[in-house]
Amino acid sequence: MLEELNVAISDYDRKWKALVVGRKDRAFFEKLRPTAVGWKAADLADFDKRFAFWRSYSDQVHLGWINERWLATFHLRDQKLNRGIVLVKLMQLRPGSNDHTGLDHLDFFAPSGTSAAIIKTSETDLNITEEKNGTHCKWISVWFEQTEAKLRSDTVLDVCIAEMEDTKKQLQGATS
Repeated sequence: MLEELNVAISDYDRKWKALVVGRKDRAFFEKLRPTAVGWKAADLADFDKRFAFWRSYSDQVHLGWINERWLATFHLRDQKLNRGIVLVKLMQLRPGSNDHTGLDHLDFFAPSGTSAAIIKTSETDLNITEEKNGTHCKWISVWFEQTEAKLRSDTVLDVCIAEMEDTKKQLQGATS
């Protein structure tokens, strides 16, 4: 699975570099650095198999039930993926989804204040949307070559922390 993911990242990176070359604000896109890779598992059995694999490489794991599916975030202990990525997001397909499985997207750290509207002023030919998942997770999607780049001013770890803080508040409220 490690080699499978690294090959998929290399293929993604080839598409990303081709996208960047054609940008009007090329400097903006060249400065973006990946922070995480997202992988969609076909079903719960596939998710569980991949979860066990990535857990064995990790020192931190966050598992959450979001939108009727499991999402896991792994911080790799002694391993870096291509592009220096050390965070893996494993996602079960949403119920009823016909999305493809495998590498879904890369997260890129973007400067605070970046918005789809700002990017669209110079990059009118790009398909760019503002997205969110739950109360803590929002990003700008850049769609290209049947894949996605998620531009974020935070990381998936910030989302995990916020979800755990919500759970803590619920527990505190239940005991008061």
